[in-house]
Amino acid sequence: MINGLLGIATAIAGITCLYLSWQKRSQSQVWLMPMGWLLNLASCVFLIRGYGGEFGVAYGLMLLPLLAWLMVLFNLEIKRKNQRATENVVFVVPATRTMLRHIALFFIVVPLSGAASAYISVALATFLPWSRVNAVVLVVMIAPLVWGLAAWWACADPTRYRPTLGISIAGLIGAAIVYSQ
Repeated sequence: MINGLLGIATAIAGITCLYLSWQKRSQSQVWLMPMGWLLNLASCVFLIRGYGGEFGVAYGLMLLPLLAWLMVLFNLEIKRKNQRATENVVFVVPATRTMLRHIALFFIVVPLSGAASAYISVALATFLPWSRVNAVVLVVMIAPLVWGLAAWWACADPTRYRPTLGISIAGLIGAAIVYSQ
């Protein structure tokens, strides 16, 4: 119980030191940032000692960002309604060609890359001599990575036909392997 309270107190002190070090950048307060990180590390140690390894790490990973967000909310500057009314807002409507290109990019990145990454990941897992459970875990772990790489390629390539063709062919090969098993 006391270790949990010490963990919360040192987390509050650590986040406060970090906040103050980012707010003021004078040379006399250089110690605030390392002290804040050390206090945050100490709070995780206290939480682990107080609640065990699993819960202590979980509480530490939840408590520190929560306290940081509370610091941000505490110092939030809220604009008045009359200040917002005087701002000029200009809406720019993109050209039809631009809209169609972005809609096509969406369909390349989301459904095409997603399906292709699922087929490729499952096809890879079928070639490995692992148990079914381990193969499913592998698929769950690498499918988002493959999807992200395919989406990055589709967004980064200046031409749309290369990633579309490459992702489609890879997905079809993966689908053929999966459905041939």
